[in-house]
Order: sequence, then structure tokens, then C-alpha cells
Amino acid sequence: AYMDIVEKRLIDLGFDVKRGDERYTGSKALSARVTEANRWKADLYYVAHTNAGGGRYSMTMCYDSEESIAKANVIHKYRKCVLSHKVVTRPDLYEINATAMPCLYDELFFHDNAEDCEWFHREGMAKMAEETVQALCELCGVKYTPEPAGKLYRVQVGAYAVYENAVEMQKKLKADGYDAIIV
Repeated sequence: AYMDIVEKRLIDLGFDVKRGDERYTGSKALSARVTEANRWKADLYYVAHTNAGGGRYSMTMCYDSEESIAKANVIHKYRKCVLSHKVVTRPDLYEINATAMPCLYDELFFHDNAEDCEWFHREGMAKMAEETVQALCELCGVKYTPEPAGKLYRVQVGAYAVYENAVEMQKKLKADGYDAIIV
């Protein structure tokens, strides 16, 4: 769902986006997506995951080069919605090492932390996605503009509903106690 938001926003802002086939999982997915990105000659390879293991932070991992670290730091600059975000070099990770272009590998939050998981699905997903879009616009020299009012998505853990009337649904969402609206 996070990548759906990022992808839609980037396309709306004029990016050419190619996403990996969601049917692939595990190592087959990694090699297929990296091969496809290298073949496509993408300018940037962006991947987002959630983590497990009891942590409470967000991080962007990248190759150990000045160019990659500088790009990861742009995401760091915009990643304001989490208390602790860091940039870490991890050239040992397959996607970071095997891509012909710079790879930014986002670990968004820890899905085994109930509080963080609830925050992410309530409001964090929308905020992080928009921060990522802002960073990618800066990295690629594309003018960032906030999304105009349009379809709204009500965010609940595990459930999404699309609403056509933005003004009326925003009022209803606020009345229902939702402060997170993905536009």
C-alpha cells in the first residue's frame, strides 16, 4: 500500500516508474527486479521494507560511496515523521550491491512493534510516502507539488476505502477521529 501511494504520486508528478512484479517473492524477486532495473537503465532503484527484531527506528541504507550517501541523506532530510531515522551504508545487501544505479533501501518501521505498526497504518504510511516523494523530487530535479484535493483514502489497519467526494469525506473522516488522510 505504501508503494502504491509513492508510485501514484511520482507518476502524477511526471516520473517514469517501473515496479517489480508483486508475484515474485524471496531471492527470485530480488534478482528479477535488479535485472529488470539494470536492463531498464533506471536512474534510481528505490526499495522499501518493514523490519522485525524489536527495534524502533527508520533507516535508509545505501552503497558506501559519496554519491549514494548524499542521495540517502536527501531522504533523511525529509524523513520528519519518525523520531529516529538514520542513514547506513550496507554494500553487502544484494539490491544495493547488484544495481547498476544508486539504490536507496528504506527500512520504514518495525512491523513487530505493535505501537509503531498501528501508527504506520493510521497516519505514518501517508506521511512517509509523501516525504519520500518530496525527497525523490529533489533527487531527480522535479518540482514537488502537494497533491490537489481529490480521492481520499480512509486509513485503517488492514482496510482501505476510496471516497470520491473529497470535501464531504474529509469532514466525515475528521468527525470519525481520523487525522490521517492519504491523498
